[in-house]
Amino acid sequence: DLVWRACAAHNERNFLIVRPPTEEGEAGDLLVVHEGARAGSRAQQQVPYKDGLTDKLFAVDHERQECTRMWSQQKTDDLMAQMDNIDEEIAEPFKQALKAELRKYVDSRYADPGGTSTGAAAYTLYSAKGQEVGGDIELTLLGGPELVEDDHRIPARAAPGLVVWHLELPAARMVGVLEFTSHYAEDGNVHFRRRSDRRTTVKETTDPAKFAAETVEAIRREEDSFQAATEEQCDVICDSTLRALRRTLPVSKERFDWRPTRHALVRDLKASGKDGGS
Repeated sequence: DLVWRACAAHNERNFLIVRPPTEEGEAGDLLVVHEGARAGSRAQQQVPYKDGLTDKLFAVDHERQECTRMWSQQKTDDLMAQMDNIDEEIAEPFKQALKAELRKYVDSRYADPGGTSTGAAAYTLYSAKGQEVGGDIELTLLGGPELVEDDHRIPARAAPGLVVWHLELPAARMVGVLEFTSHYAEDGNVHFRRRSDRRTTVKETTDPAKFAAETVEAIRREEDSFQAATEEQCDVICDSTLRALRRTLPVSKERFDWRPTRHALVRDLKASGKDGGS
């Protein structure tokens, strides 16, 4: 139980992207694992989640990080369900329009949505009713790319790793969280994480297509701003912060030589000595 809970908590926190079973998913349709979509307990080997795009349930094996099955949920016809359907019917045109715009945005901006050796990008969309039936409705957008780079620079357009946007209708207020996480490992182990809380608005409209286009454009502006600020911060870290973390005189009492060729030469000499070279 402890292992299952730990794996599930890690995958939910990092928005694990999984591929649905072949017989269930279309090419390019990926699923996002998130705590808010969980439909069961973490204390089981396969945890069920709800996909906001298809309203289906899918089970995830968190140890293997795989989707094992996907199925349609049974709908009830009680009074509470009927009240919920009123809000769902109001939100559905906006949700479908935003879904189409987001697909174009993700396909053109991030990694191959079908999943490749360099990563994957996916998103999901949920709607929630307000305090009054037929009143304010909240759309929640979750997603982000997973990029795995091998001796390549991450593309400049590939911005946050985790994205959460809350949109309130009809006022069209947007509150979001953009988070970037990187892990660099080459003769070392370095983690870098940056988080930014964002607030913006789009013009209030009753046209779903116009609402979706303006919403995605607002997301694009915020992600571009976040990406530019992140690159600037990385430049500062490389030029000053990392050097400031080192002692002027380490335990060896020798100043650190920042020339990479010097350390590459020492490493090669040590490797040569282990191999029996002179």
